[in-house]
Amino acid sequence: MMELRDSAIVNISLQALFPLVVLFSFQLFSYGASFPGGGFQAGVAFGTIVVILEVVRGARIYDNDVYIGMELVGVMLLLFFLFAGLFLSGKPFGAFYAMKTAGLLFSSVYIWLLNLAIYLEVAGSIVLIFRYFIEWENETIAA
Repeated sequence: MMELRDSAIVNISLQALFPLVVLFSFQLFSYGASFPGGGFQAGVAFGTIVVILEVVRGARIYDNDVYIGMELVGVMLLLFFLFAGLFLSGKPFGAFYAMKTAGLLFSSVYIWLLNLAIYLEVAGSIVLIFRYFIEWENETIAA
């Protein structure tokens, strides 16, 4: 019986789709600076294509440490903006929203950085959650 990873059609299709999905996730991410949801949607798109590639190839693309690092950077950025806003205005993230009257550039950069934090957190989480489910399933089957 032929396995999924042996299929030339699936492998060639994934090789062609991978860069397109990554570009699409960057487009969603950049779109999120003007509209809500960009970082989350982009992180899901990126994490999903990595998961699909790993399922088909049967091997990990990067080690868990890479995705744990992505999550850590995302959480640290969110915490930095949370506490900076609390310190400067008494409201979480509040001081940065008050600065948007100084010009649209800063508010766009601020939203972009928040989207980046969410993108990193979601992309890392999607891959890690999938991997932990697979490891848990393998342990359950082996037991």
